[in-house]
Amino acid sequence: MGFPVFGYEFFDQWLNQKSNEILSKVEREKISNEDMLILSLKAQVNHFHHMDVEFREEFKKIDRRFDKLTTLLTWGVGLFVSTQIAVLYKLFM
Repeated sequence: MGFPVFGYEFFDQWLNQKSNEILSKVEREKISNEDMLILSLKAQVNHFHHMDVEFREEFKKIDRRFDKLTTLLTWGVGLFVSTQIAVLYKLFM
């Protein structure tokens, strides 16, 4: 079975079955326009799946970068505030 499109496993099974049937007869006979459309649809489904995987991985990388940045900023602000408090304490005490 291939990649479920929008959670429609029945459609995905049908598309896989039809595309395999068409691919098996490509070398033996001429395929119809309908067969070409089915093969095009199968190619698009595969393309969308691969793009989805790539985009999810990229978003995970971006999320990790933002996590690092927010951690760095939190520590930086904390250190700045504590330094300012220490300086003010020495000045006025």
